[in-house]
Amino acid sequence: MRMVQVRDNRRNPGDFFLPDFCSGPVVLVVVLMAELTAFVLVIARHLPGEGVPLWLDLARISLFLQWIALSSAGVLCLARKPLARMSLRHAAVTGYFLLLITTGVLSEIAYRLSKYTGIGEELLPPSHGGFVLRNLIVCGIVGMLMLRYFYVQHQWKRNVQREARARIDALQARIRPHFLFNSMNTIAALIRSKPALAERTIEDLADLFRASLNDSAPTVTLAEEVEITRQYQRIEELRLGERLKVEWHTDSLPADMHVPSLLLQPLLENAIYHGIEPRAEGGTVQVRGDREDGMLSIEISNPLPPQDAPRRPGNQMALDNVRERLALAWPGRATLIVNSGGGLYRVQLRFPLEEPPP
Repeated sequence: MRMVQVRDNRRNPGDFFLPDFCSGPVVLVVVLMAELTAFVLVIARHLPGEGVPLWLDLARISLFLQWIALSSAGVLCLARKPLARMSLRHAAVTGYFLLLITTGVLSEIAYRLSKYTGIGEELLPPSHGGFVLRNLIVCGIVGMLMLRYFYVQHQWKRNVQREARARIDALQARIRPHFLFNSMNTIAALIRSKPALAERTIEDLADLFRASLNDSAPTVTLAEEVEITRQYQRIEELRLGERLKVEWHTDSLPADMHVPSLLLQPLLENAIYHGIEPRAEGGTVQVRGDREDGMLSIEISNPLPPQDAPRRPGNQMALDNVRERLALAWPGRATLIVNSGGGLYRVQLRFPLEEPPP
């Protein structure tokens, strides 16, 4: 029987062009846009010598537009999840009509309240229909511009994320060939003398490459990331023997927190390849983790290679790899700091103590 694959067209609500209108920054943008609209309308309609002062006209229109803007933001906030399940065209049209309906209802309420109470009646235009129609036209123009602005901003963010993800995938795919060749040689040497150890090494190597090539899970828990890095460490210990020592001080890190995958392994590989291998006596790599003021800090340090040792290429690739992952997960809030001194080369990661977006 032929299997038919059914494609799920439901969109993730987090990947939607309309922002969360319940959030403070978005509400602030709505308020500023409404106030700017009020200012433009007052300047366009106010003529010298009119009976209504400019500041009173601005206050009246600002109050009315802010009422409509905040109410519309509340409606879009409540409707965001249903809209996110629609196609882009249907969501845009539905959101646009929600703005018009909200504006029309509030305009009608404002007109009737003013006529009933007599408050501000002298500021209303003589035509009831003209008042509502004018507000709908202004809402239609401003609403269309606002929806277009949010759509363009969303597309720009998606393009930036896709470009960053493509760069990360390209870096991720470029696993150093020397590591694979050395690992296979080590396994070949163990097959006859220590078959059980060779089998475990093959499993570690398979897990490491599976994590490197897995596109479906861009994030893993810190415990899983540490385990993948330790699997890489075990493979290198078989090759380097007593020359390699790795000290882990990461008990204070939250094991269940999600981080970008392969965040630590490239840095440990860097430390071993550039710091330990060139030294005849080997050395110790230290991995330290700490948390402070809502931030996590992970530092990997290794001894500097001898001054007469030839400089090995590829040091910057691993750093760029991790830097891209941090920038994609926590834009503007994560750092990668590199420094050397006292005979040590240190790489420090700092990022917020919070889950990166999916």
